[in-house]
Amino acid sequence: MAPGQVRHRIDSSESDVQPLVDYETLGRDAALSVPSPEHYLPLMYVLATRHRDDEIAFPVEGIDGGSVSMLAVQVG
Repeated sequence: MAPGQVRHRIDSSESDVQPLVDYETLGRDAALSVPSPEHYLPLMYVLATRHRDDEIAFPVEGIDGGSVSMLAVQVG
């Protein structure tokens, strides 16, 4: 699950984030992307606060060390 795929799910007009909640079902890439949930689960809390008409911003983006996504999500 590449950062671009996560961003697309969050930022798309459909905003279908259910696959992000059920990331374990997305296959091997997702399992490798989230080997332990403690850094991923806070994103679920942020998305849970979102209302349909809230703006989404990504104030921090990029890859650190060649493998760690530094994507930050801002709601509202």
